[in-house]
Amino acid sequence: MRKLNFTHCKKLLFDTPVISHSFSLRLVPRTDDRQVICNLQKEITPVEHLAHVTDEWGAQMYIGDCYSEHTSFCYTVSGIAWVKNTPYVDGALHPIYRYPSELTRPGPALEALYTGAAIIGTDPAERAQQWMHLLYKAIAYEKGVTDIHTTAEQAAALQKGVCQDFTHIMLALCRRDGIPARYVVGYLFGEGETHAWVEIFDGRRWFGLDPTNDCVIDDGYICLTTGRDYNDCILDKGFFRTPGYSACTVTQKQEVCVTVQDA
Repeated sequence: MRKLNFTHCKKLLFDTPVISHSFSLRLVPRTDDRQVICNLQKEITPVEHLAHVTDEWGAQMYIGDCYSEHTSFCYTVSGIAWVKNTPYVDGALHPIYRYPSELTRPGPALEALYTGAAIIGTDPAERAQQWMHLLYKAIAYEKGVTDIHTTAEQAAALQKGVCQDFTHIMLALCRRDGIPARYVVGYLFGEGETHAWVEIFDGRRWFGLDPTNDCVIDDGYICLTTGRDYNDCILDKGFFRTPGYSACTVTQKQEVCVTVQDA
């Protein structure tokens, strides 16, 4: 097993004080038969109440709040991941992964990709890898042309996007092909930010594929959470108010740093 140190830091700066700030953080990598997480440490400030819970997809979360005035919010989660050099992880298939989700519903651009492909064989893992190779050739990696709301259909029409878009398009193609597939978000060795990839169900277990890099996942990948699409896997979200509940615009600046290194 490969021993990796990981750290995820984020700092939010508000241009005016905020109060009643509630948040949820999906920042605890899961322990399963592919990876073991240990030495987990967290620092979240400011926080007045904090709980460690499990969401409906099995992801570990920190949920909390801070009611007093503050102009910044920071967190750091770090630990050690022991990761096997395998793309497989055991787990049951939920039927929901067979069907389109809000961000992966096919349209004309995706249908053109699907009908124009010459995918051969019957093995789900082999077919999924062929879809991955096709997608890698058809879509250009480019930042700034899509955002977190971009659907697989929109990205396919643009023929451009980032890891989230590659993953959504591949989910759409696999599900259209009858292959159950789910969205994965986590860390990739040397990436410097979070990453997204795909797991398909081959009839016995889940098989990880990275369409952005056109490869089968290995021991450089640490899984944080899985779901139908990006919306199920948002790592941090929250809401807040201004003192006196006054109506005004609050501008946020953020700094994010993710590191994954050999221990």
